[in-house]
Amino acid sequence: MEVKEELLNIFHQIWTKLQGLPHAGPLELGAFSILLLFVGTVLFMILLTCIHCCCCGKPKYQGSRVQPLSSI
Repeated sequence: MEVKEELLNIFHQIWTKLQGLPHAGPLELGAFSILLLFVGTVLFMILLTCIHCCCCGKPKYQGSRVQPLSSI
């Protein structure tokens, strides 16, 4: 139960910060936009990874097929 209460406390603090964002200074707005851009980039990279690995249907590695030399 402690972990759940800690997470709720963290979410409450984040929600309070977000509600005060319209009255924030330029430094806080810049930090928030950089943080938002970072989180969006990470989620986009995860999405691209899932699409590439799971949905392409191509094998990851296909060994080369080498024919033995015939005797001369």
